[in-house]
Amino acid sequence: MQGIHPLVRDLYKRAVIVGKDYPHPEGLEYVRRKWKEALRDPENCQLIEGTSPDIAGENERILRKAVGRGRYVSKMVQFEY
Repeated sequence: MQGIHPLVRDLYKRAVIVGKDYPHPEGLEYVRRKWKEALRDPENCQLIEGTSPDIAGENERILRKAVGRGRYVSKMVQFEY
């Protein structure tokens, strides 16, 4: 069983910290639910199936790019609220 990638875990933690002050009636629970949905959505990070080193390297690049987009969103929310 594979665990969650450390970069993804860090992104989620950052989002929860930023989301503590998010102005929504449900507050932090809303932020947690939305980020979990986004992290589990395969459209946000389409990895390639396979086990070769080339595929693993490409998947790492795709994952880092997706985490970068998530960090950008987190920063925009932080500066907005």
